Amino acid sequence: YVILFLIFGSNNVSRRQKHMIGLGKWEVDINMLIYRGPIGIEVSDNNGEYKVDFKLPEKFSAFKITTGDIVEDGNKLSGKGVVDMGKGRKIDAYAEVEINGDTLTGTLKIPLLKRDIPLKNGHKVG
Repeated sequence: YVILFLIFGSNNVSRRQKHMIGLGKWEVDINMLIYRGPIGIEVSDNNGEYKVDFKLPEKFSAFKITTGDIVEDGNKLSGKGVVDMGKGRKIDAYAEVEINGDTLTGTLKIPLLKRDIPLKNGHKVG
């Protein structure tokens, strides 16, 4: 889920539509080597730009995360993120999520690890 934060964390995104997609609180299941289980995501409107915050476990609080190149296309959001884990370790990741009503699904791609990680059972919780 740390990588998911990379993709969406604290980024401003230009809108291409009047209606912003995916606003609200979400919970998504992720299955990675370092974490398996749900993560919380909050997508909000920051003066016409996307703002995304995550509820992450305390053990990941030291990670510095930047995002960019996020694009809205219909009911999909996609983008790139970088997490700085300290000591010069950085990981690039790319994600695409599809939002249909109160459900969210997608894929997280981590080239360094040569992995595509499904984002499953995403549902709106608020």
